Amino acid sequence: MPSVITKEPPLQKLIQCYLNGDSRACEQLLSHPEYRRRVIRIAHRQTRGHNHISWEDAAQTADEKVFQALKKRAFIPEKGNFLPWAATVAKFAIIDLVRREKQRHFKSLDEPIPGTDIRLSETVADDFNLYDAVERADLAYQVKKAIATLEQKYPKRGYLLLWQGKVQGKTQTQIGADLGITQSAVFRRWQELIAHIAEEFSLLPKI
Repeated sequence: MPSVITKEPPLQKLIQCYLNGDSRACEQLLSHPEYRRRVIRIAHRQTRGHNHISWEDAAQTADEKVFQALKKRAFIPEKGNFLPWAATVAKFAIIDLVRREKQRHFKSLDEPIPGTDIRLSETVADDFNLYDAVERADLAYQVKKAIATLEQKYPKRGYLLLWQGKVQGKTQTQIGADLGITQSAVFRRWQELIAHIAEEFSLLPKI
């Protein structure tokens, strides 16, 4: 006896079942191939570059949000088609997940660097957008060592003295006096240091 291949119900039929109050239609809509392709594509795109969030977790979060919205009868056919609506709900659910995950890692910038009472956010975060790279959990613990390495590599630039001056709350004029350079040179030197740190931890965008 030949096997019977069960075909996926047409999307419009599932939508009609949903509108008629069929509770099973919600889960079937989330399993529809076209919806799955869209949500997986969105999950891959929105989590690219975020090491602490897998696209699978992002897709699951999106499914849960779309499912909840369907249960609340939030989808109204008169206002648009199902797939674009579901894709929008999924995208914002994943964006919110990524944002919350980033905020969770912001705390690492407020933790003191081992052996000091200095927070990383008080040293370099105000001048360089390190928040985009806070997924690197060991960043705060390696910055001090990185600056010491830079001091050895570029001994004439005075990076360590510059950093210490910043930490101590000295003005650019005071730091300039310590280094024997002008105030504007202090600013440029500080930008150099930030760029070196960014390069050290591979935080610079790829060109």
